[in-house]
Amino acid sequence: MLVKITSALFILLVSSGIANAQFEIIKKEAEGILISLSDGDSINPSALTELKNLLSSEIGIELSESFEDINQKSSDSLANHLIEFESELKNISADSAFVLFNEWYLHFQNIFYEYSKEKFFSSPKQKILFFSTSMSCYCTLKMSREQTVDLLKYVAENSDKYDYWIIDSYWHNELQIEYETLFAPSVIVFDSNNQVLYKIEYEEKMLSLLSDYLLSIKN
Repeated sequence: MLVKITSALFILLVSSGIANAQFEIIKKEAEGILISLSDGDSINPSALTELKNLLSSEIGIELSESFEDINQKSSDSLANHLIEFESELKNISADSAFVLFNEWYLHFQNIFYEYSKEKFFSSPKQKILFFSTSMSCYCTLKMSREQTVDLLKYVAENSDKYDYWIIDSYWHNELQIEYETLFAPSVIVFDSNNQVLYKIEYEEKMLSLLSDYLLSIKN
């Protein structure tokens, strides 16, 4: 009996590890596209094709099946959203492509919200939680997009030090309420025990303030 339980636990852990790796592959591919578009570059067709293939391949299918809160409908909606984005590319500028792909990226984050929440708060690292939004005034949406990319670039340079999570606060605002951070874009820094260390709310110089603070506590 003990052997059966141990074997089942091993299979569960292996499946969970595979799902985690698959999620990270898709997320990193999407973030690479988002950063490239933010720099004013035209989208790389091969990168978009790779992302589409990941979502429609066994990786994407197995990924959606690995999380109990994700059904086939929500998984299909993500793939269809990407197809719609691709169809718009012929008629829009790189700036508009950045806007639309950011919407897709937030859609992706929304679907994997519960998984990302568990992964984020179980991390032993210092953590950076960023509240973006998919629905607001023009200035707020613009700031949210730009600061999303600022944060992605920053953590890419410090990937061994911090874990991060980007939330669409229009659809998921419970953590904003819990941590009394009621504006977007905003950022919260947590220590390894999930204690709040620092908050920045609706500040154009967010990245500068964030990097200065993280440097100060490092020293």
